[in-house]
Order: sequence, then structure tokens, then C-alpha cells
Amino acid sequence: MKIESATRLINKMVIEKNYSRARALILQEWKRLIEVRNYHLLNDNAKQLVKIIKEEKESGAFDSLTTTELKILYIVNQNIRDLQLSVAKRIYSEHPSLFERAEAKKLLTADARFICESWNKSNMVSN
Repeated sequence: MKIESATRLINKMVIEKNYSRARALILQEWKRLIEVRNYHLLNDNAKQLVKIIKEEKESGAFDSLTTTELKILYIVNQNIRDLQLSVAKRIYSEHPSLFERAEAKKLLTADARFICESWNKSNMVSN
């Protein structure tokens, strides 16, 4: 894909608030997008997304979680937001070590973090 087409598509996705697809395309075109001449083709929101991804890459949190783990965290966040706590707890119970990792805790919403910590404490008491 030409970089001009990629930047136009990223800009469109960000405007439509389709951040996950924009992020995937940014990662796919990462080396070309961070070049100054190509970076300037992005709109302000897309530039902010690139900066966030760059910070994640530099901090090391980005590469430490697999795509599957990221999806698990997303599903737990979504289920807790939708008050489907039984589903979220089942997922939490299947992957307890994931929720103990610092990089995973950063990706949980405040509500999800609170609920997962309470589940963790209740598991410690029952053991």
C-alpha cells in the first residue's frame, strides 16, 4: 500500500473513532509513518495515536502482551462495563496470572481494575 493511501485511511479511521483498526494499520506501516515527511500527512488525532504507540513501545509494555492477552483484557473490560460480571469472573479465573502483571493492569479500566483486585483478594482469603 502506498504511504499516502495508508495515511488517508488512518486519518479516516481516527475521524470515525475506529482506533483499533487505525492502530493496526499504524503498526503495519510503522517504519514509514515515523519518517518526518510521512508523519506530517497525519491529522492531529492520528499523530496523537502514533505518539501513544511510540511511548508504549519505549516503555516496553507494548511488546510484553500478546494479541490474545490484549483481547482477553478488552473482553474483561467490556463485560465489566456491561455488568456481565459472571462472564468476566470466569475469564479472570481462567487467566489469573495475566491480571497480576503490571502491564495488564494498566490496560484495565478503573472499574475492571477494582473488581479484579476484589476477586484476587477473595481468592486469597478462600485459599
